[in-house]
Amino acid sequence: MTEDDQPDGMGLASAYPLSPDHVRQYRENGHVHLREVCTREEIAEFRGVLQSVTAERFAGASKMSDRPEDDFSRVFMQTFNLREADEVAARFIQSPRFGQIAADLMGVDAVRIYYDKAMFKEPESWITPWHQDGPHWPLCSDHVLTMWIPLVDATISMGPPRFASGTHRDQVLGPRGIHRESESFFEDYIRSNRIPVVEEDILVGDATLHSHWVVHGARANTSGRIREALGITFYEDGLLIDDSACSAENRPVIDANLGNRCPGQRADHPRNPVVFERS
Repeated sequence: MTEDDQPDGMGLASAYPLSPDHVRQYRENGHVHLREVCTREEIAEFRGVLQSVTAERFAGASKMSDRPEDDFSRVFMQTFNLREADEVAARFIQSPRFGQIAADLMGVDAVRIYYDKAMFKEPESWITPWHQDGPHWPLCSDHVLTMWIPLVDATISMGPPRFASGTHRDQVLGPRGIHRESESFFEDYIRSNRIPVVEEDILVGDATLHSHWVVHGARANTSGRIREALGITFYEDGLLIDDSACSAENRPVIDANLGNRCPGQRADHPRNPVVFERS
């Protein structure tokens, strides 16, 4: 990005120079690390608003040691759809720049937002167990991905995402959920199949994007600082609600983030705006 690429009334409207190699990496590996998707100034411009919304929602959270053993907040604190709570947050999250990156990587003409989510991994948090996103979502397609944007430099000790490269090719591989059983299953799967794992620092301004089929997780946060990050999940415009990848006990999936649409209906609720469309 250049000094002229500053936040404006449309969010981050200027395009990111995605290369053919970026596209190849994403499609072959199921994930890609993009450098300098934003400037540090752009992240700083919006970080305060994102922090404000999350601080309000996380207020009153108990100390880590006081939380139940099975409380997911021991993995990371999460809250959804910041864009619906604040217009400035919406300008960032619904930026044409992000939407075009998602569309270009997937090779589609238009994308919608499924949801956005703040993921704040606190000091002393547990690992994020290996898992896949796809078996949790009623969108059974190869054209669903998540952009992961750190709001602080996410060094290895803070627990940035790690990816088992190529595991997106077979779609559903293991148990649904993010828990000890999924960690054990996928750890064995990765080791026995000698699957390469990619884990690296993700700095402010960078972003990773991963298919909802790829196996991923994160180590514990041992840094003493909160790992602040935002996830934005995009999908191809035109998809139907399809829960066929979800486990039998979780069907039918009725998802409020998709406007409570039922299987077979179009995933085109007003909660899921089109954020990029080729002219």
